[in-house]
Amino acid sequence: MDRDVIRANLTRHLTYLSVTLGDRSICRPGNLKAAEDYVSQNFAAMGYTPRRQGFTYMKEEVGNIIAGDENPGGYYILGAHFDTVAGTPGADDNASGVAVLLEVARLARRLPPPLPWAFIGFTCEEPPAFFTPAMGSRVYATRARQHHAKILGMLCLEMVGYYSQTPHSQSLPLPLMLMGYPTTGNFIGLVSDRRSRPLMVRLAASIKQACRLPAVTLSVPFQGHIMPEVRLSDHASFWDEGYPAVMLTDTAFMRNPNYHGPGDVMDHLDLPAMTELTLGLVNFIEQQGR
Repeated sequence: MDRDVIRANLTRHLTYLSVTLGDRSICRPGNLKAAEDYVSQNFAAMGYTPRRQGFTYMKEEVGNIIAGDENPGGYYILGAHFDTVAGTPGADDNASGVAVLLEVARLARRLPPPLPWAFIGFTCEEPPAFFTPAMGSRVYATRARQHHAKILGMLCLEMVGYYSQTPHSQSLPLPLMLMGYPTTGNFIGLVSDRRSRPLMVRLAASIKQACRLPAVTLSVPFQGHIMPEVRLSDHASFWDEGYPAVMLTDTAFMRNPNYHGPGDVMDHLDLPAMTELTLGLVNFIEQQGR
């Protein structure tokens, strides 16, 4: 796989979402709908048949966009939210996750079947929908449980673009300060609850095998309730429904000083690191299909 092509595609997605659109919050429903349409149109251009899981929030029609195979016999999910906090361009949060999602989905089309993977762009992850029944991933996970869907594992791309080689650029929750976790922010974090640990271990091995981006793992008990920082994205919707899920993250406000602010622009993102993460995820998908 050509790293230059991957990087160019990531750049194109980041530019449209964070520069052309910018604020993709429920306060800017036209931009939120444009982001939704962008995800759907890109899936369709790759040869998928995307479907929209629509619902109403704050009197606006919003929707998750789903491509790939929701196989009744069991399937995996790779997902990322495409909305932003109001007033922010949301390059790292979360155009970075959407860009990687779209590029992995494109590359996965080349892999031989069977490929029981669904690729999902989630709406309404950010406040005021966050942790309410109207959070896009909660709508999906709740309906999946109601319909007895067999989700084998969910991978959540939550801010995956900000990296630093500067010592002490990585802050940590207090318990992790005492456990030898790195304090240089040059890695992708993989976070699971205890049920999801086997999924996280396999994912970490695939990333290590296929790419040049360090991966650091953390498994937390009690679905992360004892460390609230690890529940701040769509994976927690799946934990709470009893499904295995892993968050992939640059650790957000524990590393990126532009978190939820107007400075969250694509100039601060590390395209080579995002390219490596893309390769690692494609390797994982290929391995699960063997």
